[in-house]
Amino acid sequence: MSRIRILSEHLANQIAAGEVIERPASVVKELLENSIDAGAEHIQVEIEGSGSRLIKVIDDGMGMDGDDVLLCLERHATSKLGDCADDSCRLMAISSLGFRGEAIPSIASVAKMTIISRTDKDLLGTKLEVRYGKITRVHETGCNKGTVIEVRDLFGNMPARKKFLKSTRTELFHIEEIIKNYCLANPHLGITYTVNNKTILDFASEAETLEERVKKIYGRNSSLPLIPIMAPDDSSDQSDIMIKGFLLSPEQSFAMSSRMRFFVNGRAVKDRIMAHALAEGLSGYLMKGRSASGVLFITIPYDKVDVNVHPAKLEIRFQQPEIIHRQIVSAVQSAVADYQTQSKQTLFGSNLNNKPLSAEQIITEDNEAAPPPKYKLWNTVTAAFEKEERVEPIFPGKTTSSSSQEVSGTLSTAEPGSPFEHGEIPESLAPESLRPIGQLMDLYLFCEARHDDSRYLVVIDQHAVHERILFENLKKQFEARQMASQNLLFPKMLELPPEAAEILEKNREKILQLGLVVEEFGGDSYIIKAVPAVVSHLAPEEILTGILAQFTGTEYNLAESRKRSDATRLDDILSSMACKAAIKAGQNLSDLEMQQLLKLMQESRAFTHCPHGRPVVQLFSAAEVKKWFHRT
Repeated sequence: MSRIRILSEHLANQIAAGEVIERPASVVKELLENSIDAGAEHIQVEIEGSGSRLIKVIDDGMGMDGDDVLLCLERHATSKLGDCADDSCRLMAISSLGFRGEAIPSIASVAKMTIISRTDKDLLGTKLEVRYGKITRVHETGCNKGTVIEVRDLFGNMPARKKFLKSTRTELFHIEEIIKNYCLANPHLGITYTVNNKTILDFASEAETLEERVKKIYGRNSSLPLIPIMAPDDSSDQSDIMIKGFLLSPEQSFAMSSRMRFFVNGRAVKDRIMAHALAEGLSGYLMKGRSASGVLFITIPYDKVDVNVHPAKLEIRFQQPEIIHRQIVSAVQSAVADYQTQSKQTLFGSNLNNKPLSAEQIITEDNEAAPPPKYKLWNTVTAAFEKEERVEPIFPGKTTSSSSQEVSGTLSTAEPGSPFEHGEIPESLAPESLRPIGQLMDLYLFCEARHDDSRYLVVIDQHAVHERILFENLKKQFEARQMASQNLLFPKMLELPPEAAEILEKNREKILQLGLVVEEFGGDSYIIKAVPAVVSHLAPEEILTGILAQFTGTEYNLAESRKRSDATRLDDILSSMACKAAIKAGQNLSDLEMQQLLKLMQESRAFTHCPHGRPVVQLFSAAEVKKWFHRT
């Protein structure tokens, strides 16, 4: 006698329920997806207890007739895969949220379920009652068009599963997250969510824009800005891929990755490619341990994404993931650049209408033959770059950089914190719309900003903003291969372990491009002949070991060892240089030095966050200041 037996339909449904129905939130998700696929304009979700006592979903969709009400309880019975004769073709372009035909029978096998449904063509609807997989009653009944599904005593026949449910608060949190996801994915859809007869969420259909829903769901004040995301119009990768969404500003980020919601063709998903691309696009604007918050939507042809890879349909596979990644990075970077422009407009107002003059132009505009200015601000690296004094890379091997010698002869590298070597500096150096007031704790600049008819109190972190300005300039110089080097009067000799020497040889081209000239001296000895000018005040061996640590991979076996993209590695190196070269906390600035720093802010392409993601500027409106002192 054969030992292999075919499982009963009821047992197969219970096994499927173990994959599809994990907790009450899974039931809400499946029922919501059915309602949305049915074309509902308004959905009502009612919960009692933690959801295991009662889940009730009411929609005004197309409804089901009597035959469909019975068929929906059959495993793998679905109306959403089309009529193509080729089964593989039916799975190639899934446009609906549900398609597997497992959810309803799986829920019915582990709960007491009641289904009431009517189409607009029928005078009476159908009511069906199921008790743990067994139909107990079917009859006609009067009801509204649409479908009502009640799920009671979830996992009542599986006490072990019910035992592993979390606290009521946790289960309700997961249910609320599911509802918020579909409120965002369908901003035209009205959804009402009640718990124990208390309304928690209430969104009217066709009454709100996506932006309004994002602010409402994230609990943000409507006056706080969102960063809109749209794929660049000139994208040549794939014209049929559209990316849009909204991000909360970086200072409103969370320590929880779940605060970022991803959607593909209206389906809420968890996808590493999208998450990684978003993080790369926001590189330099988020603090370590923080994650972006907001929503990101991708609309892509259905045949270019596979949604049939997970029982709960939470995971997907893109046909061309590298294109999706590149599109997201580009869209996010473009959105952040626009955000920088808007922030600059708020601070500097109408001054942006005209191209701002550099500090040198302001000083010499009255006298064409005037000698170069004699001041320099804290190792600011713009001077050599603007004069196009190039450092030509020499690759590879045991060579010295003659170009580096020529440039370094024109550069003077001061200790960080060495302010102006004072020459004559005009008082009109600072932007007219941003007036410095003073300095607090030798760290924060207080300024008054005027924008249209509004006034703001502006607080600026002097170290963080200068670090960002230096980082942007260094990045521009590196990309143009114009990083200035400072030759050492006495070259520094040191020994490197084999692992470090291997990394040095492997990345010699990029290291030389950074302005660091290192040559072999025999055996394990190396000689440092030149260092990046911006950090020339540091010990040469400290500069070399710091750069090598950033280039390390798993073969170097250090704490910093982790796989990163080349762009991320170089950004880390340049941000470290900028941090070491920037003015420090505790340094007192004169009025003219404050004005020069503000002028550099106005000319920089990015300034709102330091390269490590810390916010640089904080604005307080006049209304907020008055409120502190109870003035109306």
